[in-house]
Amino acid sequence: MIRVGEIIPNLTLRSISFEGIKSFNFYENFKSKKILIICLPGAFTSTCHFNHLPPFINGANKLMKTKKINQIYCMTTNDPEILDIWRKDLGDSSLIFLSDGNSEFCKSTKLFKEFKNSFMGTRLKRSVLFLDDLKIRNIFIDESGLKNTSYENIMDKI
Repeated sequence: MIRVGEIIPNLTLRSISFEGIKSFNFYENFKSKKILIICLPGAFTSTCHFNHLPPFINGANKLMKTKKINQIYCMTTNDPEILDIWRKDLGDSSLIFLSDGNSEFCKSTKLFKEFKNSFMGTRLKRSVLFLDDLKIRNIFIDESGLKNTSYENIMDKI
């Protein structure tokens, strides 16, 4: 699994924002910036949709200002179109959604978990990565629940 101190993989995924769906290269967009990536098992899944992401959406501007973060991203293994529908359903936000639809990030970082009992297959682990100039500064992971990856914990720990 990717560790603190390592450089994020150089991948090109799809970004989803109010500007539409675009190709998105990590190195081009994260170089010389402080970035927070919220990794979630899936769009519209109950914990992600109702409990985990809403506090980040509501508190994004405060988190970015307080912790001097340039941008917050939300990443799932869903396809870009589903993420765009989810983004719109969640309401206006400064978050940018990233689609790891081919599981490239999931596989290269080994931040994956099997959700076969939920008929979701292999998905990203519920995790939050704090990057500074492409380097992993902190990783927060929850195998279950929302203790380590909650908005409150992230505000407290980074």
